[in-house]
Amino acid sequence: MAPGTFTIAFPLGVTVGKWTRVFEERHPDVELSVVRERPDELRVRLDLGEVDLAFVRLPIDVDGLHVIPLYAENVVAVMHHEHVLTLEKKLLLADLDDETFVAPPADDEWDETLMRRIAEGAGVGVVPQSVAKALRRRDVVAMRLEDAAPAEVALAWPRDSENQWVDEFIGIVRGRAAHSSRNPDVAAAEAADAREKNAAKSRPATGAAGPGKARGGSGGARRSTTKGSKGSSHGGRGAGRRGRR
Repeated sequence: MAPGTFTIAFPLGVTVGKWTRVFEERHPDVELSVVRERPDELRVRLDLGEVDLAFVRLPIDVDGLHVIPLYAENVVAVMHHEHVLTLEKKLLLADLDDETFVAPPADDEWDETLMRRIAEGAGVGVVPQSVAKALRRRDVVAMRLEDAAPAEVALAWPRDSENQWVDEFIGIVRGRAAHSSRNPDVAAAEAADAREKNAAKSRPATGAAGPGKARGGSGGARRSTTKGSKGSSHGGRGAGRRGRR
């Protein structure tokens, strides 16, 4: 495949380095860009064609997109480290009913400012575990919500995308080996090799005699040799008998 450009975007908390490193190792000539975006900007940039592939948090408006769920993660409640709820062995959603919630505006994302408000005791927040890890502070505790629905992460790309590297990156995320026949470069090489083998089989062998001539020539030679041998044998015996007389 010819080199080109490939742009990947992801939201806070999603770690993409293990996959982008593999992509760069396999395709060093491709200009790879990896950018972090807010959830609302992810969809906009996909629609504008500024991003070829994005890691997104579900749910998302899938109109005009291909979406492949990847994994799910725990949801946690974040609170001041001396909050009374930290004494609970297990935390349920119902335990938060009387709490004041801290959260970003719709379609925005968590940031250090919001986590600072949690640390100041302004309330509690509910976030995916990876977001809490990305913004962790010593004075904030993250506790798993036992009955909360998992936070799902997916891959999304435009249905009309023509970028040749989308399928290759999806294969890397799914664990496809570099030598897999679904790798575009490998598939192209295997197809070229198959065409060469088929062409070699269809080419006639040079310098080969026709089947009829080959059988006739060899058969005539065998008959001539056989008769000559018999004649020499009889002549030898006759000469021996005359010599004894």
